[in-house]
Amino acid sequence: MALAYMTGILPVKKYGQHSALNMFWEYSMTDQGVFEKYTGFTETEVKDLCQRYGLDFAEAGNWYDGYQFMEYQHIYNPKSVVEAMHRRNFSNYWTSTETYEALKVYMDMDYDGLRSAIVTMLGGERVKEKLRAFRMTCVHLRPGMTC
Repeated sequence: MALAYMTGILPVKKYGQHSALNMFWEYSMTDQGVFEKYTGFTETEVKDLCQRYGLDFAEAGNWYDGYQFMEYQHIYNPKSVVEAMHRRNFSNYWTSTETYEALKVYMDMDYDGLRSAIVTMLGGERVKEKLRAFRMTCVHLRPGMTC
C-alpha cells in the first residue's frame, strides 16, 4: 500500500453529497473489500494469542467474536483482544472507548429497534443484524452538539 488515510471506525466526513476528501477509496466496517482480515483479529490469530497468553479460546469467542464478513466469518474486536491479552482477563474493554451518554442519543432514536436489541443483549442473548451501510454525520446528533 503506497498511501492510506485511516479514520478509525467512522468514515471520512461527508459534506452534502460529496466528501471534502474525494480522491480516496473508502472502505467501511460494512464493506472492507480486500481488507477484511485486517479489520480485527482472525480466528487463527486469536487461537494463537490465547495459547500464548494462557487464556481460554472459547471464552475469547464469547466475548470478542463480533464481526462476520464475506470471506472471514469470525473477526474479533481488535481493541478488546489486545486488552484481554495484555491484562490476561476478559472484560468489556470496548465500552470504555466511549461514554454511555453518547450512545444514549442513538438509543433514544430507537432506529430499527436498536433499543430493544440492546435490552436483549444486556439480557445475555445474541442479536443478529445484517448491516448494509454505516454513516454518521452531525445531522444525527442533538441540536447544540458538535462533531
